[in-house]
Amino acid sequence: MKPTQSAFWVTNMSNRNVSLADLNLTIKAFSSVNLLDRKHYAFNIAQLKKSEESGSIFNKRNKIVVRQVAPQIIKMAVPALAETYIPSRERSVYSIKEEKYEELSLSDEDFAKENADIVELDSIKPVISRG
Repeated sequence: MKPTQSAFWVTNMSNRNVSLADLNLTIKAFSSVNLLDRKHYAFNIAQLKKSEESGSIFNKRNKIVVRQVAPQIIKMAVPALAETYIPSRERSVYSIKEEKYEELSLSDEDFAKENADIVELDSIKPVISRG
């Protein structure tokens, strides 16, 4: 059996990082830290109690909270339903129609005949009369 470790949890309740100067530590926003965790920190209980009574934990008591119990992580599971409709990419909601317009279907010869009059008018040079 594992011996139970003592815990000194500190939770940052503000939306900014909080610096604990006497412990040389910064606690990220909205996070909880066990300061007696031997993997990450080398604090003893006397240092933490002193900081809690008159140090930086005491000074920042409006931003951080000392906890006796470890925070619980709540995992919300969303059930997957087999009958759920999942749209596929194969079918489209829109139908594409190809329409043919008679006025746009001109042959090259018909287009040339219609625009021949415009070309003739452009080729006439204006005559300037001096008078």
